[in-house]
Amino acid sequence: MSDEAQVLATNWDDLKYFLAVARHRRLTLAARVLETSHVTVGNRVRSLEAALGTQLFVHTGEGFEMTYAGDRLFRYAESLERNLRLGLEAIGTPGAKMSRVRIGVTEGLGDNYLARRIAGWIPDKQVEIDFISLPKSTTVTSREADISITLEQPTGEFVIRRLLTDYSLGIYASRDYLDLHAPICQRQQLVNHAWIGYIENMMFTGELKYHYEISSALNFVFQSTTIAAQREAAVAGVGLSILPNYMAAEDPRLVRVLEDIQFERHYWISTNRDLHRFSAVNDVWHFIIDQCRADQHLLHKTDVKTGRF
Repeated sequence: MSDEAQVLATNWDDLKYFLAVARHRRLTLAARVLETSHVTVGNRVRSLEAALGTQLFVHTGEGFEMTYAGDRLFRYAESLERNLRLGLEAIGTPGAKMSRVRIGVTEGLGDNYLARRIAGWIPDKQVEIDFISLPKSTTVTSREADISITLEQPTGEFVIRRLLTDYSLGIYASRDYLDLHAPICQRQQLVNHAWIGYIENMMFTGELKYHYEISSALNFVFQSTTIAAQREAAVAGVGLSILPNYMAAEDPRLVRVLEDIQFERHYWISTNRDLHRFSAVNDVWHFIIDQCRADQHLLHKTDVKTGRF
């Protein structure tokens, strides 16, 4: 079959079913997104495979995995989808549905800083937001999000990335916990206390291993996959916890311990090169950057005296 004949034999509409299965890996999830049945999704994918004369997926216990051919097709199908979206935006018609932007962000920054600011910004904007705040990293390359905020610098082809903000963390505890123990005046005393932190084998990035900058022999009595749970344990008087200052510095239930000790980390923001051309994505992108720039006093406190890790 000639290249032209193969293009003519391919139902381009089948590509949206292919993309949905590639992203969600299960027919039922893809069907929910496409508002159809899983039977229809399966039939459309098989129809595309028949037209192309190749297998695009293998079914495993973890769901549908793309074959080598599927992975190669995915890149081009995604490019077609982006260009179609750009075209539809360019010829936008009156009364058209508002653009939807998916923001993926780690739960610490998402739940405790960005969510309320995004929510306060959108009422008079022509945009709808899907806010994905999880104790994990999302990526724009897999289309989990249109804009992603991560602790590690993103990689990948066709990705626009920049440093969003530095942020600082400190050691915190409740007043009740501190009242029950001798004053903490020196770093060496930290190893003698109960600690709160992440579950090591469930950390989604090595950037969270800031406790090891104190000691590898800390006594962890409460560990969690989320920073929110760690803060609540600190408030309850369980022990010492390393928390972002934007979460804890203004919480009257918590007291900063050894203010000369500060930990430095970074948030990165990224989007797909083509998605960045969409006005809605561009607007959200610049709002987040401008908001973080305006809130440096909260995100990145620099008034500590010494001892920055």
